[in-house]
Amino acid sequence: MYRNELIATVKLAHYYKSAFTPEQVHSYMRQPINKIEFDRLLQQLLDEGQIESVDGALFANDLTEPYRLKKDWSRKLFSRNRRLLKWLTRMPWVRFAALTGANSFESCRKEDDIDLFLVTSPQRLWICYVLLVVFSKLLRKRGIFCLNYLIDEDNLEIRKKDYYTAVQLTQMVPLIENNLAAEIRDKNEWVFSILPNARDRILKDRYYLLNKRKRRSKLPFSPLSALNQLIFRSYKSRLKRKYPQEFGKGIVLDIGVAQLNRVDHHDSYVEIYSEIEAAS
Repeated sequence: MYRNELIATVKLAHYYKSAFTPEQVHSYMRQPINKIEFDRLLQQLLDEGQIESVDGALFANDLTEPYRLKKDWSRKLFSRNRRLLKWLTRMPWVRFAALTGANSFESCRKEDDIDLFLVTSPQRLWICYVLLVVFSKLLRKRGIFCLNYLIDEDNLEIRKKDYYTAVQLTQMVPLIENNLAAEIRDKNEWVFSILPNARDRILKDRYYLLNKRKRRSKLPFSPLSALNQLIFRSYKSRLKRKYPQEFGKGIVLDIGVAQLNRVDHHDSYVEIYSEIEAAS
């Protein structure tokens, strides 16, 4: 059971022309297995030639060159936009920011954008969103920054609870260093019923850290809070008309939540695992 699960998890990354490290494979296995047993089984598969280890990544087939290219593209994309990302982390009411998606896995294609997960102060999410959109448009960077998931500090528990979301939360790479990464983990205990080996995993790659930011006390209701609600109602009405099929699926809006994925990826990992297992 563990053997097939380990190989299938290695192959999961290959569907995106990427590769997982041993720590990632252990974290994303759906069956609970202690680290000692995992290491023993992995070494057995390496000795048999079922899996290959190259530059710290695991491969079930020869994807080493695409893996290296994608890691290089990912880091160059970040480096080119480092200054703007640093400004974003210092923006008023932004409390936490992290890379997600292909950026957090360092598996970007050459033409990819930067997927961002943001946490804002309560009653400031939609003001932050508008400011970020305006800023990126003025700098002609609207196509670079993908603000696909924003929540405020009153909504740290993620509503969509499935394997895809669990992997994204576990893999996110913080740009801001504070206690919010740990608090998000603690508010989403459901992740560990799906990824039973991932409890101790909070990825902090120093290459991507841009800022340390202290938590602040909650803001009182003010005219800005009323403006935030006005912007939220306007966006909700507009997106509901523009994307009726995606609304409520990839697009989920609330006063403290902005999930803005027009393509709903949440079933993709389940489908990929099913294809891998069927082919085995």
